Amino acid sequence: MESMNVRVVHFLNQYFGGLGGEEKAGSAIELREETVGPGRALQAILGHKAKLIATLVSGDNYFNENIDAAIPRVVNIVKGLSPSIFVAGPAFNAGRYGTACVEACNAVSEELGIPSVAAMHVENPGVDIYRRYKNEKVFVFPTAETVAGMQESLRTIAAFVSKLASCAPPGSAALEGYIPRGIRRLKAGLEQTGAERGVAMLLAKLKGEPFTSEIPVQTLETVPPPAPIKDLATATIAIVTTSGVVAEGNPDGLKLGRETRWAKYPIQGLHSMTESRWTVVHRGYHTAYMHSNPNYGVPVDALTNLSNAGSLRRVYPWYYVTVGAGGEFAAMKQIGGEIARELASAGVDGVLLVAT
Repeated sequence: MESMNVRVVHFLNQYFGGLGGEEKAGSAIELREETVGPGRALQAILGHKAKLIATLVSGDNYFNENIDAAIPRVVNIVKGLSPSIFVAGPAFNAGRYGTACVEACNAVSEELGIPSVAAMHVENPGVDIYRRYKNEKVFVFPTAETVAGMQESLRTIAAFVSKLASCAPPGSAALEGYIPRGIRRLKAGLEQTGAERGVAMLLAKLKGEPFTSEIPVQTLETVPPPAPIKDLATATIAIVTTSGVVAEGNPDGLKLGRETRWAKYPIQGLHSMTESRWTVVHRGYHTAYMHSNPNYGVPVDALTNLSNAGSLRRVYPWYYVTVGAGGEFAAMKQIGGEIARELASAGVDGVLLVAT
């Protein structure tokens, strides 16, 4: 590849593509034969090292809710443009956007055999998908959590695109700065065998000396359990569920799996979920029983009986729901935090979490 012969296609969501905010999240994929939004700044940083020849813009909801159609469309458009490199984002901590970036990068690199570069916050759900794919041609770089880190992110992307444009082979994650994918490679000519290196690391660990593991292990934070509710008879209890029980017609458009959003629905005045009409959106279990009796996922009947008996002060008049199937850890953590903050501000004392 040489200088401006390096052709780059850029992928953006509706916000950074200039279509609008959440009201435009359902916008279908469109091709712009120009730089758009952050692409203009990226081109300025790249200079003559590469040329952004086109931009794909997709609504976050459209891509994630129509992923089986969206991915082939992206691949077909990109194939027709014959780029050298595909770039997506940066997505920061926007979960739907990050997911779309990784899915698009993976599909384009698999189909066309070209490198793809994206950038997002390390807790974006897209990062877990990126690690799962382990695609050697896809590189995701860490960013700040918010758009305040835009310029730094674009400089990082531009530096790596410039390296790819020079035909220099990309180095390891530790060397280049991209998020590790967990890919292991055989390496010949080392002075120590694997067993010797393993023993050396163990001895260093026992002595409290620094060492670098050859197999990084992802550790999850420990969440201490909350203190028990002293008197349920004075408590307001809310229902939170990952069962995918939603209002009839699924008005919030929750997906069958890998969800990054949540919804809430009113239950005030209901003694049982069978007194109203609901539907179930979930691909992780056989939903027939839940369709026939959604109290399995949203036990309004049981909590109402406890409240009527004086065992609870009251049942919170809304229940909160997401879809747990295939949920990425970072997305579920974000959903949980958002729901918890809303319930805490409403004075709720405890939550019955109904998993499936």
